[in-house]
Amino acid sequence: MEAMRKGFVTLAILAAVAVGGAVVSGNALADRGGDRDGWCACEGRGGGWKGHGHPGHRLAKALDLSMEQTERVNAIFMKHRDENAPLRKEMASERRKLRNLTRADKTDEAAIREQARKIAATSGELAVRRARVAQEVQAVLTPEQIVKFRALQERRDRRIDGMMKRGQEGQPKGE
Repeated sequence: MEAMRKGFVTLAILAAVAVGGAVVSGNALADRGGDRDGWCACEGRGGGWKGHGHPGHRLAKALDLSMEQTERVNAIFMKHRDENAPLRKEMASERRKLRNLTRADKTDEAAIREQARKIAATSGELAVRRARVAQEVQAVLTPEQIVKFRALQERRDRRIDGMMKRGQEGQPKGE
């Protein structure tokens, strides 16, 4: 029973990261250059680089969601996008302040550490909110779709691990 509980907790964390990443990336794109109702700037122009568009639509396609499920997932993303907008803007502002501190002519280590603590607190709150989104989305999915969702998360984790490994080794992607 304990192993099953740990497995569920792990699933919830992975779901939060994957769905949260989709929400945050989609919302960040939606915030560029005006009101696009949650869509990326390149919509309607044949797309752009991989991953653009409304996060609910990408998830719907990947998990083969029904029309009703797609509408429910989109509603979840839109609700949380609006709720999280002030916190995302705060995060961007706090990161900008940290960049300015690290680029200053004179290094103020105490100020840099304090600014990093502020970013960590905001990041923690966003992580909690992503977990809430993940729980709401999972409630919409069938058991088969949850299995697909886990596979998507694992593939995403492998891709991120590969990027991290290349970064540590200093190797270009094609080598």
